[in-house]
Amino acid sequence: MLNPPVDSEDNARFKRAIRAAEELFKRVGFRAVTMEMVAREANVAKATLYNHFKNKDDLYLAVCARMARLLRGAVEQALARPGAPLDARLAAAVIAKHRMVFTLVRGSAHAAELFSYKDAMAGEVFAELDAAILTLLADSIAADAQLSPKAERLARALYLGGSELASRAATTAEMEHEIGDFAAVHLAGARALAGKEKGI
Repeated sequence: MLNPPVDSEDNARFKRAIRAAEELFKRVGFRAVTMEMVAREANVAKATLYNHFKNKDDLYLAVCARMARLLRGAVEQALARPGAPLDARLAAAVIAKHRMVFTLVRGSAHAAELFSYKDAMAGEVFAELDAAILTLLADSIAADAQLSPKAERLARALYLGGSELASRAATTAEMEHEIGDFAAVHLAGARALAGKEKGI
C-alpha cells in the first residue's frame, strides 16, 4: 500500500486528493470519476496527482485503505471505552464499524457500484480488516473468564452475524437496534451455556 509523502505540504496534498476522491466516488460513482475531476476537487495539479497515484484504481485503493484504518479505529475506540461492561463494548464495537460503513458508503446512491469495486479491487484490504477486527473482539472476549474458552467462536459469530444484520438494515438506527439486540442475546446465551457446562 502507498506510503504518504514525508514532506508536510506534499503530505497535505496527498491526503486532500484521497478525501476528494472519496467524496467524488460517493457523489458520482466509481466509473464516472476521472483523475482530472479529483485533481480539480482537491485543488492539486494533475501532474501532482499522478506523482502519488498511477491511475484511478490506485487512488481507489488508497481511499479503501483510509476507510479500513477509520473502521478499525472506530472498533478500537468502542472496545476501549472506560467503565463500560464488556458486553456493551462488544456490541458498540460491531455497531461502530457498521455505522461508519453507513456514513462512508451506504448513504451513497452509488453504494452497490462502490461495494462491487471494493470486492474486486480491495478485497485483500478488507479481508485484513476483518481479520484484525475478529482478533480485537476475540482478545476482548478472552479477558472474560466465563467466555474465554470460546472467545474466537463467539467473536466470529458476533461479527459475522452483525455484518449480516447490517447488510439488511435500511437505516443506521435499524442497524444499531438489531445488532444491539443480537449481541445481547448472543452473549447472554453464551454465558448461560458456559454456566451450564460448569454446573452453575
